[in-house]
Amino acid sequence: MIQRTCIILASLLVIFSISRPATHNLYYISELIAEEAAPRRFERPPLEISDVVRFSAAFIQYHLNAIAESDYYEIPEYETEYIYDSNITQIIKSLPYTIALTFDDGPSEITERILDILEYHNVVATFCVLGSRIARNESTLIRTFEAGHEIVGHSWNHQRYTILSRSGIKEQLTRTNEEIYRVLGIVPTFHRPPYGARNNTVLEVSQELDLAILAWSVDPRDWEYNATVDRIYNHIIDNVFDGSILLFHDVHDVTVYSIEKLVPSLLERGVTFVTATELLSESEYPIEGGRVFRQR
Repeated sequence: MIQRTCIILASLLVIFSISRPATHNLYYISELIAEEAAPRRFERPPLEISDVVRFSAAFIQYHLNAIAESDYYEIPEYETEYIYDSNITQIIKSLPYTIALTFDDGPSEITERILDILEYHNVVATFCVLGSRIARNESTLIRTFEAGHEIVGHSWNHQRYTILSRSGIKEQLTRTNEEIYRVLGIVPTFHRPPYGARNNTVLEVSQELDLAILAWSVDPRDWEYNATVDRIYNHIIDNVFDGSILLFHDVHDVTVYSIEKLVPSLLERGVTFVTATELLSESEYPIEGGRVFRQR
């Protein structure tokens, strides 16, 4: 236990210097340490220095790829009325769109606040949950489900699947879905890999477990340490399109304030909010295990 914790803490310095802002990574490091201290039914081999090196290398590669592949989407032309929004001092067209809000990394206290906003506006969303957080937030998960929102697995403790073995990936998926089933009595149709990371092994295991993969279309990067409500809001308004899957994280205060501003604004523009399954059921492709859904 002490050795594993020390290695995790040592990796913190490496990760901070090469990837996401420190506050975001600290959240996941704390989850790993909490997981080490908690009893578990599945035994893992000892964490070695080589694991940290492989993790760090994959982390660097992922973010280099993300930078290279990042793109933005133009709103298609529609002959609809113009609406003036004084908050962002520009003219924006009405958006006769159907989109899906998705939230990663809960359930948490932040989730409760987001649920309040969604309930007030009668809007549904999809919540991609971490299995390790369910036991201490069961009431939040139950409230989310009973309010009509969709529940999707997002791994047990936010490990990157592309550096795990086949059995490790399968454990992350099955353990999380077992916990969801224990509390809600359902098995999700989708799962969302942490960081969106996937390779052939992830696809094969997903197919074996009959789980489709939920990616995203627009990422306002609400997890960044310097994220602001206006920047998140403007990014969504500038890049949303019909069929968008929007990515948020229900573990940040700025996300709450952004949703509080964004949802009524999009509703005024004619946007309809649905769950990911409802949105993708209209796709030309069937929802089946191993298939990746992104919408772009």
